[in-house]
Amino acid sequence: MSKKQQTSLEKIGYKSKLPIDADINDYETIQIIGKDKKPITLYRNTSNKEEIDDTRNFSSSWDVFNSHLNH
Repeated sequence: MSKKQQTSLEKIGYKSKLPIDADINDYETIQIIGKDKKPITLYRNTSNKEEIDDTRNFSSSWDVFNSHLNH
């Protein structure tokens, strides 16, 4: 008994089929090449997409950059 494992793209919200009555403009698409060398289109709802805030990451990078200037 083997269960179908969830792919990394499915974990972040991509689906192989659009829901019924879905507006294509509300979805972002990507195309990947499957094992059989055929293109597969995946869809992800843009309203469910998490925004990444790298402000803290930028601040630490800026500190490292400035520390290298002082040497």
